Formats: sequence, C-alpha cells, structure tokens
Amino acid sequence: MFKLNNTSRFQPARVLWRLIRILASILIVATVALLIATTVTVLGSGDPDFQPPALPLTVNDVSKLNAVRVGQVVRPESIADVQTALSSTAGRVSIGGGRFSQGGQTAYPDSLHIDMRSFNKVLAIDVDHKTVTVEPGIRWRDLQTAIDPHNLSIKIMQTYANFTVGGSLSVNVHGRYIGEGPLVGSVLALKLMLADGSVIVASPDMNADIFYGAIGGYGGLGVIVEVSLQLEDNIAVERRVKVMPIEEYAQHFRSNVRDKQNVVFHNADIYPPHYNRLRDVSWFASDKTPTVTERLIPEDKDYYWQVKAAEFVAASNFGKWTREYFIDPIVYFPERVEWRNYEASYDVAELEPADRSEYSYGLREYFVPVERFDEFHVLMRDIFQRNKANIINVSVRHAKADPNTLLNWAKSEVFAFVVYYRQGTDAEAKAAVKVWSSEMIDAAIAMGGAYYLPYQLQASSEQFAAAYPKAQEYFALKRRLDPENRFANLLWEKYYPQNRDLLAETKANLGNYYRGEEQSFLTIPEWYLVFQPKEYADYLAEGRNPSNFPFYESIDEYWALYDRAIAISRQNYPANAEYQTMLQVIGISTTLEYLAKGAYEASIGRFTRWTASGEDTEEDKFIQQAHRAYSELIFDEAWYEFDFAAWRDRIWAETSLWGDHPLRKWERKLFFSAEFGLKSLYAKAIKYAAESTYGETDKRIYLTAQRVMSNSIRLPKEPDGVEMLAGGGDDFLMALPRWGGFTKTMPRFASDEWAIMDISGNHQIVVSLLGQAGVETSALAGSELFRSPLVSDDERERIFVLVGVADLTHFLEDLSGNQANTQLELEHIFDY
Repeated sequence: MFKLNNTSRFQPARVLWRLIRILASILIVATVALLIATTVTVLGSGDPDFQPPALPLTVNDVSKLNAVRVGQVVRPESIADVQTALSSTAGRVSIGGGRFSQGGQTAYPDSLHIDMRSFNKVLAIDVDHKTVTVEPGIRWRDLQTAIDPHNLSIKIMQTYANFTVGGSLSVNVHGRYIGEGPLVGSVLALKLMLADGSVIVASPDMNADIFYGAIGGYGGLGVIVEVSLQLEDNIAVERRVKVMPIEEYAQHFRSNVRDKQNVVFHNADIYPPHYNRLRDVSWFASDKTPTVTERLIPEDKDYYWQVKAAEFVAASNFGKWTREYFIDPIVYFPERVEWRNYEASYDVAELEPADRSEYSYGLREYFVPVERFDEFHVLMRDIFQRNKANIINVSVRHAKADPNTLLNWAKSEVFAFVVYYRQGTDAEAKAAVKVWSSEMIDAAIAMGGAYYLPYQLQASSEQFAAAYPKAQEYFALKRRLDPENRFANLLWEKYYPQNRDLLAETKANLGNYYRGEEQSFLTIPEWYLVFQPKEYADYLAEGRNPSNFPFYESIDEYWALYDRAIAISRQNYPANAEYQTMLQVIGISTTLEYLAKGAYEASIGRFTRWTASGEDTEEDKFIQQAHRAYSELIFDEAWYEFDFAAWRDRIWAETSLWGDHPLRKWERKLFFSAEFGLKSLYAKAIKYAAESTYGETDKRIYLTAQRVMSNSIRLPKEPDGVEMLAGGGDDFLMALPRWGGFTKTMPRFASDEWAIMDISGNHQIVVSLLGQAGVETSALAGSELFRSPLVSDDERERIFVLVGVADLTHFLEDLSGNQANTQLELEHIFDY
C-alpha cells in the first residue's frame, strides 16, 4: 500500500504561502506596469506645442504681475486722434507708454486705454539752442537716433532707453547725471490735453501749477501730447572705477564726485548679501579717442550671456560673491571711453529673463537726504538680511532737489537707493516682498525721505501721505482739471480719495472675496473631470457599449487642456504653484483610473458584452443611473461628497442575482462594486485631507454690481439665488453659489437693472460653450481662446471663450437670444 512519507506529505500552509507570494508578485508586476504605463501616457499626452493667444484688451507691465482687462484700446497718432478717443466715451481713461512701471500705473479695469507708442514723431530740432520737441510716445532710443547726427545728447533720462518720453515725464524719472535732478529739470514746456479735449500749454512760467502737477503726476490730470526738452552736447566720456568700504562712500562722494564739473555719469553699486562694499562707477568728460566705435548701442545686440549671468547671480549667495569678486573686476578692468549717447542707450533686454511665470525681477527705490546716507545704509542692511530678501544689486544715484513738482520725491538733495531684486510670483512671495518694502519705506520716511511710486502698490495710504505731503495739492488740481475723475489707473484707484472703495472693509472681512484671475483658466482642466463624467453618462444613456468609450482619448484631452491652460496662465499671470500641483495630482490619478478602466473594458468588459449579445442587463441600466447621479452632483458639490458606498450596496439590493446573461450580470456587479468601493475609500481620504488642510469650503463667490440709474426711484432687486451682503454708494456686494450654481445664476443678471463691476476682484472670465463643429462665435461679445471636439462625438465641440466681466451679461443675452447662435449652448462659467 502506497504511503506518504514526511517529505511528500501535503502541507497546506506552505501552498497557501506560495499562492500569496504568486499573487503578490502578480500584483507588484501589475502595479509597476500600470505606473510605467501612466508615466508613458502622461508624457505622451497633451498639447505641449500649443501657442497661447494674446489675451485681448489685457494690459500688463514688464513685471507680468499686474494683468488688467481694459474696455478698449486705441493707438493715436496725432493730437486729433487723442481728442477723438476722449470724446468717444464718457468713462474712465488710462494712459500707457512702454509699460515699464510695475504696479498697474498704466491701466484701469474696463477703461479706454490710450496706448501712446504710435504717437512718436520728432517735431522739431533746434541745433543752435540745443532743444527738441517730440510727441510723447517716442522712445528715448529713437530720439537718440534722431539727435546723434547733430552731436546732441539728452540732458536727463533714466539708464535704459526703452522707455517713452511721455511715460518718463509721468513718473519724473532720474538718471546717473551728476549736477542734475529729476527729469523736470530739462523740460522747457509741454502740452496737456484735458478730458474735454482742450489743450493747455504749460511751462515753469505759464500754467506752472499744471506743469508741476503733470510731470510726476502719473497720468491723473490728462494726456501729455507734446513736450520740449533741453539737450546737451554729445561728448566722449571715460570710465573710472573705485571699490571701497561702504562707510567711506559719503565722504568720497563729497570730495571726488559731487562738485566735479567733469563728472557726467555716476552710480555706486552696493554688493549683497553683506552690503559692506560698493563700487563707484563714474564717467568723466574726456578728450581721448573712444575705445568703443559705435555712437549708440546697436538695437539688435544679443544679450544671452548677460541674462544668464543675472540669473546666476540671483540664484544664490555664491552667485553674488562671484559677481563681486570675479565678474565685476573683469568687466570693469579695461579702459573704456565711449560717447555720451552710447552710455545712455542701454537696452532692458540685457536684464529681461526668458520667463517671468515663477520668478520675476523688480525694482524698488528709496530717496534719502544726502546727509543721512550713513544712517540709512545700516538700516537697509538690517532689513534685507533679517527678511532674507533676494537683492541682486543696490545702485546709489544722486539727485538735486526738486522743490516744485507736486509729487516730488526729491524735496531736498538726495541719494536714491535703487534696489533690483528677484522674487517669486506667488502670493506668499509677494507678501514677503511687501514686508521688507514696507520696512524700507518707513526707514526712508524716518530719514525725511520718500519712496518711488512706479513700482508695486504695496505702501499704505499713511505711508503715501507721509512720503508725498503735497499730494493734497495735487488732488485739488485733479479735481479742478478732471472733475469727472476720468483719468485713472491702479495707482490712483488706491490713493486718490475720490476712488475710495466704500465696500473695501467688508470685502477684506470676507477673506475669500478676492481670487486670482489666472484660476479662471486653470480651472479648465479641473472642470473637464466634471464634463467628462457627464459625457460618459450621456454615452451610457444612449445604450452604447461602455467598452467603446474613448477612455484613452479622455486622458489626452485632460492633458491637452492642462497644457493650454498653463500656457495661457504662464504668459499673462504670476505662477500659481499650488493650483498647478493640484492639477498634476488629479491628472495623474485620473490617468491611472482611465488606463485601468479602459484596459478592463477593452478586454473582460468587451467579452461579457459579447456574451450578452450587446444588450444592456439590468446592472448596465443601474450603472447608467449611478453615473448620471454622480455627473449631476459634481456640478454643485465636491466629487468626494458623492455616496459611492451606497450605490455599491444598492446594485446588490436592487438587481437580481440571476437572470438573462448571467456572466454579464455578475461581471457588471463585481466590476461596479470594485470601482465604487475603491472610490468610496479614496473619497473619504481626500475629504479628510481637504477639510484638515482648508477647513470648511466656502461655497459662495462674490461680486460687486452697480445699480443702473433710471427714472425709477426704487432699489433694484437682486436676482433670484443672489444674496445682497452690503451696499456702498451705488455699489452693492453680492454672494452667489459657486461651481454649477454660478453658471445657473449668472444669466439672471442679464437685465437692465445691474451692471457687474467685478467678480472676485477680476474683470475677465472664461466661459465654455458646446456647439456643432465649426460653429461661428464671432457675433458674441467675447474672444475665442481655443476649441476641441468632444471625445465621444467629434461632430460637436467644446469652445472656450474669454469674456470681459462688464460684457458677461450681454454675452449671455446674445447667447440665449440671437437666432444665429441656436447651435450654441452655455456649458460653464469658470468662477476662479
């Protein structure tokens, strides 16, 4: 009789262990394969070559931190064109030139924006008297080209020549010119156009109050339409350089620079991060033959290495040390003799980074009486080091007193501390810059000095008043010349008393009133994960085979929308790293889900569908209901609020265990249970994480609307679904439901009773439409961004349109009422 010995005896524990190891190995291999497939899919999906369109009517500045949606842009070429533009509207007017200010000083929401850059002719050159008359849109560089053949040179301008003359007058610039002060010292006369189209000639002897108000007046009084300037001879200048401890500079300047008639240009560069040494770079009048043959810096010069060097210096303290002890000694070592015009024709391209989406470079400037230099640089060092500010350079300039301009920053003889720095573009980085900048402003004011206004508008109203004590005289002049307060920009929105926001305190107390405008674009891919389940539910409701649904195409569409939204945002707005990271996380998780689901449906799902002869089982119909319920909920609630577990349990309770097509029935039960069971666990985890991180979600979004004046004395009633929170003058603060509720509610504003001023502080918003492929949208009051076909129906397209907030009600009225647009339907308004 055959007997089992000990070595061959059946051992169930060992077999079970081997089985577990095999299953674990299969699971590991499957997981690795899925992760590899996900990585390959993500890298191969999307639209990386998408070229973002220029956002219409969007005015930004060199910092790329202040995109402003204006209502209309005109580009005048004559005084008559400016008059026509002003008479074409009764609303607000903003004025822009080269747009090198860094805080919105050239733009105002929904204003008529006058872009002066085509109004740029040289009107007259008087060689004998060394004067020139120009139109305000001309760049200093173009003026240099015109006067250099006459061996003439600009008397006072800033270091870089890209700026327009009119813009420079509006901020009353200064440069490196020894013995001079602000630009006003070289202006002979100007012409200023008022809001009614009249033109006033102003000079130090004629309409002097207007002359000294318009120069340095930041476009608040009118449009400068002509200016006459005093010029100088173009001479050769020789560079001389001296490095010294910062404590020696004040005496060195008094003894060797200030009163030397042969010094033309001077600045002193203080080296971060220790701020204990500086380099005097002075240019002296010279009889030597220039070592540089060009009379002006060529406009097509390549600045690749200069930009790279600036990035290297900004990146670390090691870079700053390298600049101080290696780069600058090499740069300043050779003898250099140039023409004055050459040294005055620098191009900002030598500093301009390739991309400003994550980091931007900025300026701050502080003016301190010359006798307080030694006190101030000690305070400055402490502020910068304590706040870990990423300062690249501090350039010290000198300016004579300017006692006459109403917004004068040089009330006495001053040193200007020009601070060049790098910052991140997110909210946290901007807040950090505001801290040290505010401390610097306080330090300058404590010394009897001031700060400069063309930069970020982070100073308080109290700091502004302390630094510019004659501001009330300027405001009185503005009320006289511009009684309707037509000339506006973000600077005067903040500091001009008549622009005081009566609802500002209420908005600040809400906390969630203001949202980044870039989020209207960044929510596009996020909302695709709402649109796609609806598309899937519609697909199933039509009785179509779920195995044929284009899951892989859905993945590609998500990443295509991601690439497009990021490209548009990067080109126009500061980085929003937190939102971008969230989009990457949900994109990767969605890719994993759709890869797994697509592979399953294409294999097992397709097989069981075949066994059922392509017919829907009661489980198929139940699953259709579940996906329809899910697609409807996520328009108004966070996806993790859906009760996946309840629907998982219901499929077992509400469908029979046996019947026709049993294989398909059981496969659908098990697959649906696994899918919704996993989603139930994932949803609980995400909900816990979200609530722990962000607390309770504010399900409201806020806007400011203005009642439209009419013969009726009654107060217009807010639309259904809208809560009126507060009123201030003619403005009313309202709350609306977010997400899908916002899209449902906004069309109710489409009436003659309300004009929307802003939504969450923003003035443009993205809207998506659904329509037949190729349908025309040009008749609508918006600008098309891009479109893409639905993954399950290439005869229909999703069309993304950018709409001005002020135009949104008209856009919605046109969409619903214009017979030409019956092929279009509103899908969603992306509410930041």
